[in-house]
Amino acid sequence: MLSGWNAAAISNGTDGCTFQSRGFDVDVLGQPMTLWDTAGFDEGETGRIPNSEALVQLYTLLRTLSDGVSLLMFVMRAPRIKSSIPENWKLFREVICQCQVPAVIVITGLEQEENRNQWWWDNQERFQDYGIFPAGHACVTATKGKARGTGFIFDEEYRQSTQDIKKLIRSTALVSPWRVPGAEWFKDTFIAVLVRKIFGKDIAGGALKQLVSVCNMSEADATDLAKRMRDAGV
Repeated sequence: MLSGWNAAAISNGTDGCTFQSRGFDVDVLGQPMTLWDTAGFDEGETGRIPNSEALVQLYTLLRTLSDGVSLLMFVMRAPRIKSSIPENWKLFREVICQCQVPAVIVITGLEQEENRNQWWWDNQERFQDYGIFPAGHACVTATKGKARGTGFIFDEEYRQSTQDIKKLIRSTALVSPWRVPGAEWFKDTFIAVLVRKIFGKDIAGGALKQLVSVCNMSEADATDLAKRMRDAGV
């Protein structure tokens, strides 16, 4: 969409397309940038990949970007806020990126809305109830729709949406990228787990407490996710 050609595969089916993270060099209003298309979250058993695996892939990507991270962009389809959105928002923005990287939301699936931007103002309070306060947002049409004459029915909406996303990126991205902390961040989690296994004590490390309290994960899920990230070796 932002490159002006179909750089990233898309799908309307249940199987999806994005298995691995892929980088694309694009021009964003005169500024060369590398955008990363990442594995989707909360895909379910019939979807692309398990949620925990997608999270580990994205964490690994964030850790290995040599220049750091300038912006987190969460893309979701209207109208429903999936249960994974608040959890993943807090995990990456507050826990992994420690509130050091701006995070924005792009809402798709608004082709039939007379005023796309109004959708956000009508639903902003729902996001705030989940503790989601983005640095910016864009309500867009991410498809050109069916063919019509020499073009497509949503050509103009698609063109304007592309500009809206580019403006969002330029207005919110960090000038100096931030580096994500390494696996040492999880050290206290595994010390706590080890102590509990050996001595039977219910001791939770700081990282584990954050995953449980901030992201509303169960301790078992948080421990499993932290272990997967630790095992990623970055």
